Amino acid sequence: MFNPSPRLTVTLSGLLALCVLLLSVSTALSLPWTGISWSVHPDGGLTVQSVDRHGPNAATFTDGMRATGFQAAERYIDANAVLLIEEPDVLPAYADYNQLMDDSSTLANAASSGSLSVVSDSGEQLALATSTRPLHSLPLLFWLQVAFGMIGAMTGAIVWSVRLRSLPAALYFMTGIGYLIFAPAAAVYSTRELLIDGDLFRTLSIANHFGALFFTASLTSLLWHYPIRIGRFPIASLCYLVAALTWVSDTLQLTSTSAQFHLSVLAIFALSFVFAFFQWLGTRSKPADRAALRWFLLSIYLATGLFAGVIIIPAALGVMPPASQGVMFGAFLIMYIGLAFGITRYKLFQLERWWFSIWAWFLGGLAVIAIDLLLVSFLALSKPIALSLAVALVGWIYFPLRQWLWSKLARRRGRTIEDWLAQAMPPMVSASRTNQLGNALQQSAAAVFNPLDITETEGTLVKPAITDNGLCLQLPSPADHTVLRLHHADQGARLFTSRDIEAATLILQLYRLVEESLSAHEQGARSERDRIRQDIHDDLGAKLLTLLHRSNSTDEQKLVRDAIRDLRDLLSTMETFTLSLDEAALQWEQEARQRCDAGGVTLEWHSSLASLDTEIDQRRIADLTRIVREAVSNALRHAAPSVIRIKLSEREGSLAISVENDGLNQDKMGSHEGRGIGIIRQRATRLGGVAGIGVQQDFWWVNVRVPLQVDDRAGDPLPL
Repeated sequence: MFNPSPRLTVTLSGLLALCVLLLSVSTALSLPWTGISWSVHPDGGLTVQSVDRHGPNAATFTDGMRATGFQAAERYIDANAVLLIEEPDVLPAYADYNQLMDDSSTLANAASSGSLSVVSDSGEQLALATSTRPLHSLPLLFWLQVAFGMIGAMTGAIVWSVRLRSLPAALYFMTGIGYLIFAPAAAVYSTRELLIDGDLFRTLSIANHFGALFFTASLTSLLWHYPIRIGRFPIASLCYLVAALTWVSDTLQLTSTSAQFHLSVLAIFALSFVFAFFQWLGTRSKPADRAALRWFLLSIYLATGLFAGVIIIPAALGVMPPASQGVMFGAFLIMYIGLAFGITRYKLFQLERWWFSIWAWFLGGLAVIAIDLLLVSFLALSKPIALSLAVALVGWIYFPLRQWLWSKLARRRGRTIEDWLAQAMPPMVSASRTNQLGNALQQSAAAVFNPLDITETEGTLVKPAITDNGLCLQLPSPADHTVLRLHHADQGARLFTSRDIEAATLILQLYRLVEESLSAHEQGARSERDRIRQDIHDDLGAKLLTLLHRSNSTDEQKLVRDAIRDLRDLLSTMETFTLSLDEAALQWEQEARQRCDAGGVTLEWHSSLASLDTEIDQRRIADLTRIVREAVSNALRHAAPSVIRIKLSEREGSLAISVENDGLNQDKMGSHEGRGIGIIRQRATRLGGVAGIGVQQDFWWVNVRVPLQVDDRAGDPLPL
């Protein structure tokens, strides 16, 4: 199968466009040239606006001369505005259209035979001479229309050349072909001086209609297939069939008026609104496609809406267009440039920020034009009065309604700074320590942007950034020295935009503010804690050592040593350094073994810890130490054990401590818990864990389970 390269495709398309250019110029230069520019006189007839001093009639006609008619051999033709009409299909009926073509043929044939004269308002007949039309006589409007068609076709060719197997790209290229047909054809007859052969005029008008219908059918079919295909129905074939039938009917003049052509174009184009609605529904969970669709619709309806409002709708209503059709052809360039960006999806995420603003601006201007046309058409008001009323109605009714709708949409979208702060602040201010800020930043980002997924990657990032064409927002996490990657904003309903960068920057500023506040608070608390610890160590520690040296009784010395040990444990909880789980377990075993050896009890120590290097802060170490110590004390104090078994194990990120002993004292076993068990439960709860007691096979057991690390999130207690 022939598969041309992009370069070959663009080259062939360029040659086609060049051929159209040469054909258009050649046809325009083949028209009879008189060197006279005509305009419509307010009281009827035509006025010589200017005469080319190098033209064939420079010595005969003068500027400002008024013509009432033309004598073409034996036939007299009134000099009326229809002879200068830019677009013949705006005439109310085919009879008027055919009369224009017949008059044009008569004038052109008379001019070629040298029998055409201009009848002035004084009744004088002045011979109208013709010559070959020079290139410099082609007006700027001619070149603009031809350039519009060529640019549109080449833009479509460039996009299609890299996506030859893509049906949307092919349909986009077909719209360019339609543009290349109707714009140059109109350029020839719309920029004529006065004289043009009626058959050529009719042929160019038919070609213009064919290009317009082909363009509209291709554009509507494109919206069925892009960004997503709505269904399997061959809608493109249907659109082209309707366009072909309309063109045949218009060419053969099967109806009485050319309004059928305009209404058919509007009907086919109106179908695109239905397709646009289904495209909007189909892309609500596809942010990249939704962004392409936004750009797509903006490009299409800005251009076609502007052209329809200024040219097609007035023609369908029988009102003269307020602007030149040739100039309005340039509106389609807006669409082609926009569609090129939409097809290639280049930085589409930048569109959302000004999507509503552009539509509000465009619809405001269109509302003025529409109301003005309605007032002129149906109320028979003069143009100044109609324009004044249109502006007043738009200002009093349309703009207030638009502003109200805008405020509702803005509130629903929730992207004001007040909304950002309301969503971002709660997780931040709820953090009580700086080591909780990393999790708080992630919670704030999730609350503000509502992404489908948040991942954390290693690396550094100076400031927030958007990647993957708006699918991902990267946010630096200073606390963990990582990068948060937020995927698919608002649960995939939209892309990240530059406004989200501003929101992310504000969140980071809030993060740094809270971090500075917490750091200052922790530094102050640390300084005060160190001062208190030092005072206790110097004052109370010295007194206990003095008391130890003065004590003569062994029991008193033991009591003082226990007090010194408790004081040392208390001071250690005020330290800021951490201890590994392996080191902590070794301390617990040494203390328990010393106490069991002193009481003549066998200690069976079993440890199956996997996370030996896990760092635990001193406060948690102190609570865990007192839990083990209290459990051993209960066994030694309330029973006559021969063996005490202590088991350490891990399960799902938590530490399990089991203390068992035999030698139960049935007299001391009651239905209520003792003070020691209550202390164990309190400390386990403070650590975020649970504690339980029971009897099994003549063994008393105490089980405690606590998380190894601090869990900042509220949740259910750990199961034993």
